[in-house]
Amino acid sequence: MSTRKFSRVFFNVEATIRSAERRFQGVVENLSMTGMFLVTGERLAEGEEVEITMVLTGSLPEIKISFSGKVARIVETGMAFVFDKIDLDSYMHLKNIVAYNIDDSDKVMEEICHSIDEKLAQEK
Repeated sequence: MSTRKFSRVFFNVEATIRSAERRFQGVVENLSMTGMFLVTGERLAEGEEVEITMVLTGSLPEIKISFSGKVARIVETGMAFVFDKIDLDSYMHLKNIVAYNIDDSDKVMEEICHSIDEKLAQEK
């Protein structure tokens, strides 16, 4: 059984990863509201903190989406990242990407609302 709280969608765009010591690019294979998988031959340590930037081309001006996160998992084909921080504009673009690429766009809003409810309950 999956422990995922957010739907993952296939999305093909280049992303730039910056760690304390390195900078490299890869191709996003899939993403959700809380993370993404990047196809790359590069390797970082699990748990290493990174800055992630995706630039969506095809619109003027280009849309830049930025996240702070960390390496969650490493496999032969690439690395999974979990997002820690995201600014509001980037969050809205991410929400729109996921909603546009999923069969049931209402599901995205349900997942976000459920996550907010869980966080509020934990704070009580």
